[in-house]
Amino acid sequence: MLRADIREVDWSPFAGRVDLLWASPPCQPGSTAGKRRGADDDRDGWPWTWAAVDAVRPTWFLAENVLGWTYHARGCSLDGDHHGCVGCAWERSVLPALRSRFAFSGAWKLDAADFGVPQHRRRVVLWGGPLPLGVPAPTHGDPDDEDTENRGLAPLVSVRDAVGATLLADDTCELRTCYPCDGTRGRACTEPWRADRPAPTVTTSEEKGTRAHAPGWTFNGGPDRASDAAFLVAGVRRIEVAEGLVLQGLPADWPLQGTRQDQYRQVGNAVPPPLAEAAGRVVLAAHRVLLDLRARAVDLGALAAALRRNPTAVPAWLGRAAA
Repeated sequence: MLRADIREVDWSPFAGRVDLLWASPPCQPGSTAGKRRGADDDRDGWPWTWAAVDAVRPTWFLAENVLGWTYHARGCSLDGDHHGCVGCAWERSVLPALRSRFAFSGAWKLDAADFGVPQHRRRVVLWGGPLPLGVPAPTHGDPDDEDTENRGLAPLVSVRDAVGATLLADDTCELRTCYPCDGTRGRACTEPWRADRPAPTVTTSEEKGTRAHAPGWTFNGGPDRASDAAFLVAGVRRIEVAEGLVLQGLPADWPLQGTRQDQYRQVGNAVPPPLAEAAGRVVLAAHRVLLDLRARAVDLGALAAALRRNPTAVPAWLGRAAA
């Protein structure tokens, strides 16, 4: 494992040796929870990401980030020079940079809950490679939707399924800060049904706790973080680090570093493994097809040109190779 400032890494030893490069550039420049400065933010990691791609020259590329990158600024008319509009930077800089580097590319908008993660975490995943990719198929669905069973999907994983033994236990308030469920703390404990649904997004700010603040006990823009759900279910001020890990689809004892604040940030910035696995499996299937094509001495350039002209013109044996 290499831990370093990405701007200072020498990628040359990896050139031509990487099948899949995954990137998760800092989300703050595009997050709706921030000032959304996009390319004007010093933390904009897309230039460093493209530099790594150019040096490594991976066969496949995946990059995960917040949906906020895809949203245009209020008042943006989509024409002319909209300096500072994150959505314009996405469409005029990020996506063209991706397309220029790969024969095929695209963007998936995915919710981690659809892949068995006990939280709604909606993200955009960019992909690029030598062959077109399909969208990762959900493995879980809303149990109240009759189509879930018809599609053979498992029910969404709920907060209770994941961390009920601690978050919902009767003695939980002996272990952490809680508010009384007597009606004096606004909506505390008033929505127990949330325990049977995936949590809202686990954020890097869970250490601050719920957005319901005294004296009005109203949510400032929420409820939209995991600790808000804990407050609404059991009057809990904040989720613990271990609970955040479990809600991310990670083991509760996953090793973290630094202070308590550092650990909350690490948890909030993590990519849920089931979501990453779903994206990776799509790439793996396509990569097996690619290896089969190479073994058959198929002209990949000619195939790519044919697929761009007619995306449905995929030979039957190509589909079988991906199975």
